[in-house]
Amino acid sequence: MLPVTAVVTEPAAFHGGGEILVVDAATIPAAVARIRELPEPGGTLVAVGLPEIAAQSALAASVDTSGMSVAHCAQQVDVTTYVRDLNQVVETLRRASLSKILKLHDALVAAVMSGAELETILKLTARQVSGFDAMFVDYTGAVISSWSHRGQRSLRLPADLAMVLKTSPPIDTTQVEVGDGRVAVLVSVGLHNQVEGAIVYLGPRRLSAPELLLVERARAAVLLRFARETSRRDARRATVEQLLRAAVEGSMSHEKLTSALRGLGLEPAEGYCVLAVRLDRSIPGARALTVLEDIAAASTQPIVGGLQGKIFCLVQPVDSTVPEDFLQACHHRGWKAVTVGRSRPKTDAESFALAIREAATAAQSSRQTASQIQDVTALGLPGLLAGLDPQGVMQPFVDTLLGELLSHDATHNSELVRTLAAYFDLGCRPGPTAERLCIHRHTLSYRLDRVAELTGKDPRGPEWLLSFGIALQMHAILDASL
Repeated sequence: MLPVTAVVTEPAAFHGGGEILVVDAATIPAAVARIRELPEPGGTLVAVGLPEIAAQSALAASVDTSGMSVAHCAQQVDVTTYVRDLNQVVETLRRASLSKILKLHDALVAAVMSGAELETILKLTARQVSGFDAMFVDYTGAVISSWSHRGQRSLRLPADLAMVLKTSPPIDTTQVEVGDGRVAVLVSVGLHNQVEGAIVYLGPRRLSAPELLLVERARAAVLLRFARETSRRDARRATVEQLLRAAVEGSMSHEKLTSALRGLGLEPAEGYCVLAVRLDRSIPGARALTVLEDIAAASTQPIVGGLQGKIFCLVQPVDSTVPEDFLQACHHRGWKAVTVGRSRPKTDAESFALAIREAATAAQSSRQTASQIQDVTALGLPGLLAGLDPQGVMQPFVDTLLGELLSHDATHNSELVRTLAAYFDLGCRPGPTAERLCIHRHTLSYRLDRVAELTGKDPRGPEWLLSFGIALQMHAILDASL
């Protein structure tokens, strides 16, 4: 039997992890040296025969700076025997704790493999720590599932804690005090290098190290469940992608589009706009999509998805700082040449497809290499044309003016349309156009003659300048469209 009651009955009451140092009067210098060598703060110092540790100035100073907890054994006992008995107690407790963890792990795996819901995972782990409620909060800050030790049907996340999870979710397990006096234990859940959410335990006290090991088993169980099904992010992205595709293809009625947008947390009548992101090839698209999701989640429900190599995000309200915050996040990561195209504000689901085209046109139109936000309203003619029906208006007009040229280029491997685009892009100036195309001015003149011959319309004549210019702009929009 050990002479320290606290150690015998419940070492976890004072031992929060780390090393246990047993010190008597003869070993104070060695203890001070060892404390200074500790790789990280924490651990416990057991003072044997030193009733007033404060009187030992060097030892007291070391303990204060190390963050160690202290237990006293006022009696003078044989330190060797004391350490041996203490090791036996610690080993017994360690084995008991390990056995408890393994049993919980087996129960969680069995539950997940049998198709259990998140609530079952929360219940199995929260029951290991009395007085705690548990909930799973996804990366948007929404409570997906919960379990209460008091039998409450649903739980709400404290507002201050919700803000922490949405703006800066913890990477490691963290314990924080909540405004209502309770303690929140946050166990982060990540998959494929991205945060999926957090398991939150709310209770009256901080958990000890062995208790933290128990509740952290929930992370592995949730990840196993995600691996068997679909992660929260992937499921939402798939829904958004289907919605984007349906809007572009016109395969969903306006009523269903409205219902789908509302289901994702956006009310069209309150006003929204669409962002389209164009990335440099060196930037990992999946990571950029995750960053945009997390930034959007800080202010609203994120509606972000990819479609045919582009990233789209629906933003509400229309004056949201999501595009600015996203560019700043890209800058911090060293990502350059990121362009965010922004559509005109819309107030109904009927304009959703139009907003997608406008945002894509704005993102694609920029020739700058620096990151920027490009509003479709600032594009001039391309921005105006982006609002036209691609197949009903633009394609017929392009076919009429450029159809013969496109067919000739495809058949003879010529570059008449490319030449014409460069000519108009450089203000119809032969010299700069020939220089850009790396051809002689006579070659340029010959190609423009061929354009006039094939179309019956001379692009150098004032009566056709506007028509060819509009046709080329429409062709560029159609070529870059979804």
